[in-house]
Amino acid sequence: MKNSFRLDQIRRVSLLIVAIGLVIGISGAVRSGSIILSIGAAAFTLARYSQLKVKRNIELILPIMICIMLFGLAISLPNAR
Repeated sequence: MKNSFRLDQIRRVSLLIVAIGLVIGISGAVRSGSIILSIGAAAFTLARYSQLKVKRNIELILPIMICIMLFGLAISLPNAR
């Protein structure tokens, strides 16, 4: 019970991080917003995957790969503010 409560807190914090990343990205700092968003989404994915009873690898690998590609794209932006 205590473990799922901690995971629920991690999910809430990661959703807050994603929302902060969206606001930062919309306000003009695209690179910073994308990096924060990818980190928050990866944390949310890991927390959600650890709560699943039936674990399939595709449910972890695909979202994490999308987060990694978003992070890489944010790093490689040429003239991001």
